[in-house]
Amino acid sequence: MGAEAAAVEEEVPEPVSYALPCTEPSELSMEEVNAMEEEQSNQSESCITSNVYWREKNNAINMRGAHRTVQGSMEACQALCAKTKGCGHFSFWSDGGCLLTSTTARAMQHGGVVSGPPSCSGGAGEAEEPAYMGPSVMRVQKRAGLAPPSTVQQYNGVTWPTMKVGHKQEYHMFAIGDWGSLVGTNPGRMIQYAGGHLGGPHTMARWRGACNTDTMMDCMAGKECPDTCHFDADVDPKAQVRVADALKKRAPSSKPDVILNVGDNFYWGGVNTNCGTPMDKIHPVTAHQFTEIFERVYHGPGIDGVPWLSVLGNHDYGGFQFNKGWDQQIAYTWASNRWVMPGQYFMQRVEYPEFSVEMYMLDTNMMDSHPKHADPKHNICGEMNNPPGASCSATGGPKDLDDCFKFMWDVWRAEQKWVEEKLEKSTADWQMVVTHFQCGHQAEWYKKLHKKLGLDLLVTGHTHTQAIFDKWKVLDGLTCFITGGGGGITSENPPEVPRSTAYGFFDLTLSKDEIKLESVNFKGEVVGTATVKKGPLTEEELQERNRQRSRQKVLAKRAAEKKERLEEQVHLHVLTLHVIINGHFMPKPAN
Repeated sequence: MGAEAAAVEEEVPEPVSYALPCTEPSELSMEEVNAMEEEQSNQSESCITSNVYWREKNNAINMRGAHRTVQGSMEACQALCAKTKGCGHFSFWSDGGCLLTSTTARAMQHGGVVSGPPSCSGGAGEAEEPAYMGPSVMRVQKRAGLAPPSTVQQYNGVTWPTMKVGHKQEYHMFAIGDWGSLVGTNPGRMIQYAGGHLGGPHTMARWRGACNTDTMMDCMAGKECPDTCHFDADVDPKAQVRVADALKKRAPSSKPDVILNVGDNFYWGGVNTNCGTPMDKIHPVTAHQFTEIFERVYHGPGIDGVPWLSVLGNHDYGGFQFNKGWDQQIAYTWASNRWVMPGQYFMQRVEYPEFSVEMYMLDTNMMDSHPKHADPKHNICGEMNNPPGASCSATGGPKDLDDCFKFMWDVWRAEQKWVEEKLEKSTADWQMVVTHFQCGHQAEWYKKLHKKLGLDLLVTGHTHTQAIFDKWKVLDGLTCFITGGGGGITSENPPEVPRSTAYGFFDLTLSKDEIKLESVNFKGEVVGTATVKKGPLTEEELQERNRQRSRQKVLAKRAAEKKERLEEQVHLHVLTLHVIINGHFMPKPAN
């Protein structure tokens, strides 16, 4: 090992843990996605990464027999890793230094080094954790007439049973996102800074303006904190609880019928166990995180028993990996009387005495899913941070790293088609899409849903603040709001300013003619409002919708006629064959 590399190791401080960065999504056309998929599928290049090495926590040597050695080549170093039990990565320096590290090691930037997994075959190497084979720690049973699924996609696109709401003076829904803080106790604890071991919930530290994540971690730990962080010691460390308190205070008067949950339900990397637990079982880590971060936080009059219609966020998959326990969030649907996430996407219809609402719950985490060598700090499917042998195939997820990018974008293509078909046939007065990625992603498609298929409202999160884009030009007049200030992670906005939008939730008041949006902050203050009206369509919009529906009818008629012609041709062929063989005609079968 070169002296230069050793010196760099000593100079770089080891944090208690690391923070996962969140990104603003870039708009990708389907042509670009298809080209990226083709490029990845045709790649025969090595899995070796340049200028990156792997280091254990606190520079410790965690693997027996894995002290630094000198090898004659990179291939020899990789081969040594392949035959060393527990090796997750090798790092090879130009002077022959070879370092083997476990699957829990972390990637560090450095020149003059190459690194990689024990094998470049894609499926080789050891998984970080074996699939859970113990008993379910919670009772799992049929729900909504459905047995627990065997795979994550078994109920994708399902219509959850229609809710019927009796007469009330007002009808409300709440919306919240990015709320699931760190839990400091085992099993599955996640400790990011000093003091994080004391139960929780603990807000995940992240940059704010000029204040970087490391400095914010110091602030959270009670250390010296510069003014540039705009840190509020009474709010930031317990932001989820502060928002939950405001929500619980408002719930008895609003009496929400449902709570729309836009994802990032558990920081920093979702349910802190690997995917693969059989879906008719609840893992001990799953039960612990749900109990401490969900059940014991959101309860009380007006909340108890209210369904949480939920989607996955990028952190639920693992942030910059795909193999955390996101399948367990789906499975928890069958262990809860209020958590509703039967698949990656689904529909819920609510019928009120005077009107009806349909909500299409979508997975948009393809926005953070790229080919494995791209954008390593912000890529669910990235090679750098997924452990060797990562796979969710046991429960129907990506079978390996090479499958991840295609898997995520295939989900998006499938749900696009599904939503368009549902909207085309919808008889509801109101239609909403609820998803994780913020207002502005896939804008052209949402414009189409709004103008041609009648989508009324887009509900999102991901950006860690509260914001309303009323009749937004980017979406051709569609109203969209962001409710990413649930408090699980540090907000981009400071909490100490008047009428802060840093942390909070939304209260929706619904009627046949309008939906009133109110952004409620952690103090219980209404800091933003907008109204979505169900006005009559313009003549141009009405004509366009009629054209679309006429076209659908024509296509359906053509398909039926084509099917009838094919059936007639098949009958004629069979008849001709019968004459050739038997010398006489046979009667045409009755319909």
